[in-house]
Amino acid sequence: MTTRYSTLRQAAAAFAAAFAVWSAPAQAEVWVPGEDDVLLLELHSGNYRIGDTLRGYQTPDGICVDFGDLIQTLDLPVRLDKKSRRATGWLFAEDQKIVIDRDSNMVQTMNGHSAIAPTAIRDTPEGWCMDLGALSGWLGVRLRPDLQNMALMLESDKPLPAIEALNRKSRAARLSRPKDNQFDLAALPQAEAPYRSWRTPSVDVQVQAQWTTRDGFQTRYEGLAAGEVAGLSYGARVAASDSALPNSLRIGLFRNDPSGQLLGPLGATRFAFGDVETQPTALSSQSAFGRGAFVTNRPLGLPARFGVTTLRGVLPAGWDAELYRNGELRGYQSDRGDGRYEFIDVELDFGENEFDVVLYGPQGQVRHVRSNLPVGIESLPAGKTWYWAGAVEDGRDLIGLGGQPADPLTGWRWGWGIERGLNRRTTIGMSYNSVLRGGGREHYFEGVLRRSMGPMLIELSAAQQMGAGRAWRAETIGRLGGVRVAAHVLWIDGNFDSEQVDAQINREYDLRLGGTLHLGNWRLPVEGGVRQTLSRRGVKVTEVLTRGSFRISRATLTVELLHRAVNGDPANALGEDSGWAVSLIGSGVIGRVHLRGQAEFGIDGNRPGLRRVQLVVDAPLSDRSNLRGSIEVDGQADLQTYSLGYVQQFPRFALRAEGRIDSQGHVGMGLTFAFSLGPDPAGGGWRFSRERLAEQGQASIEVFRDDNGDGQRQRDEPAIEGVQVEAGFRHAEMPTNKAGRTVIDGLFPYVPVMVSIDAGSISDPLLRPKVQGVVVTPRPGVAAVVSLPLAPTGEVEALLLGPDGQALGGITVELTDGAGRVLFQTVSDFDGYVLFDNVPYGQYRLRIDPKQAAALSVQPGLGDPLRIDQRKASLRLGRVRLAAQPAIAANGQAP
Repeated sequence: MTTRYSTLRQAAAAFAAAFAVWSAPAQAEVWVPGEDDVLLLELHSGNYRIGDTLRGYQTPDGICVDFGDLIQTLDLPVRLDKKSRRATGWLFAEDQKIVIDRDSNMVQTMNGHSAIAPTAIRDTPEGWCMDLGALSGWLGVRLRPDLQNMALMLESDKPLPAIEALNRKSRAARLSRPKDNQFDLAALPQAEAPYRSWRTPSVDVQVQAQWTTRDGFQTRYEGLAAGEVAGLSYGARVAASDSALPNSLRIGLFRNDPSGQLLGPLGATRFAFGDVETQPTALSSQSAFGRGAFVTNRPLGLPARFGVTTLRGVLPAGWDAELYRNGELRGYQSDRGDGRYEFIDVELDFGENEFDVVLYGPQGQVRHVRSNLPVGIESLPAGKTWYWAGAVEDGRDLIGLGGQPADPLTGWRWGWGIERGLNRRTTIGMSYNSVLRGGGREHYFEGVLRRSMGPMLIELSAAQQMGAGRAWRAETIGRLGGVRVAAHVLWIDGNFDSEQVDAQINREYDLRLGGTLHLGNWRLPVEGGVRQTLSRRGVKVTEVLTRGSFRISRATLTVELLHRAVNGDPANALGEDSGWAVSLIGSGVIGRVHLRGQAEFGIDGNRPGLRRVQLVVDAPLSDRSNLRGSIEVDGQADLQTYSLGYVQQFPRFALRAEGRIDSQGHVGMGLTFAFSLGPDPAGGGWRFSRERLAEQGQASIEVFRDDNGDGQRQRDEPAIEGVQVEAGFRHAEMPTNKAGRTVIDGLFPYVPVMVSIDAGSISDPLLRPKVQGVVVTPRPGVAAVVSLPLAPTGEVEALLLGPDGQALGGITVELTDGAGRVLFQTVSDFDGYVLFDNVPYGQYRLRIDPKQAAALSVQPGLGDPLRIDQRKASLRLGRVRLAAQPAIAANGQAP
């Protein structure tokens, strides 16, 4: 029996020993890192390489990396103390605490406590080598080894600080202007967008229903459409009130070409017929809108009048607009009811005039309409001629609906104008206009001379009204030192009367000075001016204006202080405002609440007190919902109106409910439904969107893998999913789909913009954009098709030698395309070594900087064309010797 027990005890002891060997963490101690196990890994996330090389090892259980290297590379606020065998700190956010205590065999993260697995941390000569599986769990990311490329791929479902920093640097580099102004949109590949006989339109629709105690139940709808037919663009607006049938319909057919290639020898930039708009002149006629035709070769967006411009655009029902010039808030306009915004005669500064019209929709939409109108010494190139001609029936739509009455005091009007650049600084021009005024037809001839003198631009104009009188005008705009100057003088001779000159004016003088006060780090744009008019009735009005624009934190406020003094016979001066008045235009953000509006007060004079107030408050409740309230005060009518609305934006439409009450006891409620409908260039078929597709341009982008490097997609070249694309400051809402397609909306029509790939979104580190980008010129409601190739990459390696066979260091070496555009640059090392890596597949030429070649008296070209492709991705050219320039004989011929 004793022997049996002894045998059982021995067996149990043996089993316990075997179990202990199997279960004890001795395995981690058995493995000793050897030279063959050493790894040097590059950390990649998407298309970015992060930091320096990470040290690591190949273990029997997988890959481990040095924790200290990883902390330094990702800039993690983690303290690693090898003596206490602890690591403490936080990871990618302050609430993501981490504590690793090896003595207690415990790790603490935001997800709780857990034991450290036997093979999670290994001691190596460098420090702690962490198993990738355990490290991924603790960091909340995915670390995937790619030993074929000696890389460690970092993947995360959430943005990481290190990656966000790289994204910001990448965007800044793409937005910055390259050295020597080499960034030129005209030099980049252009996306062809030929006009077609038919393009299905994009349509913006807005439907409103409201009830008030005063007017009962009312409905209204508005639709805007844009597309192409018979090789022309078309825009249409249809609207109706309290009827299913439309009572307003506008249709315009047109072609715009910023390069001026329309109508053959006419070289037009725009021609239009249907419902069109005519050109204004300085002294005779204003711009008119109606059915007719118009043609011009003037640059698109160029101001028609000296020193001022008028900004017009589509303003759908319920929207309001702010105008900024060079960052200063200059105007505010609410819904006028005609579907348009209009900022008339906005003053221009000498130099750059950056305009930004910010549109705010009732469903919380925000849109920017940006433009740039530089004013300098060159207004019209020497030897160039600009012209315009048009005829319209003023105020009449092409297709009259709803019994549209004709205004007996207006009718058909026509005119033409021509300008010629005599030299770099001088322009002359003349125009003719025929209009109906007061039921009678009036004819005007007008001439203009424009000349730049130093930092000043001067214009002299004169107009003759046939059978009546004349008008003379002198105007200047410029900059003296740091002061902006603008002035004009107007004289009237006889009974001159036009749309631009009031029949009662006899003389007018105006002077404006502006600049910027620097108060420490605070910039305060200020402007002051004086204006005096003398009427034909002997009434003199003198206005003194002071304007200041304040930007404090997230608020912008423009204050105008105006004083009007009226002198003359009180009977003739009846109705003229006098005294002091102050106007305020403001926009700001408090927390997440956005406020904007304007107000006007009379301080004294014949109209003291509050004159008008408009205030709109937007308070977001979530990413797609917000509250919108407004207050409107009409001091003259003693009426206050208050409204409160709730807005909800859905992926395909937007909805707004609103209540309204005024000080006279009237109550109202309304419901607004808005959406856009158009072709889906990415997925095919149709798409509904809350964006306004008909007013803006679109880009349909295809991203594919260019395996042969020719820039064109072949049948066997796959699409690439998950890539982000951008166009200027606009980004696609979604990355490319499985077909490699996505869409960018909201592009400004007829303004060229570069469409490119966001390099940070490329998941394969061995792929690179084949081209810097492709330039598109958007058209309203139409999607321009863009194809962006991503090519595998190779490398070019060479030793640069001079004509004497000596190594040349410090020489700029370039890879160019077939057209000579520089695609890549590097500088040779001290021993002449040259390396171009990550070069997309394709055809290239190798050369040195032509300026350096001239200085060294050598030819810039280096050998025959190079091709990098699947068959030969690495080109090792060996020694490449520069050739000396051939000597020039006395007769100019090479010997």
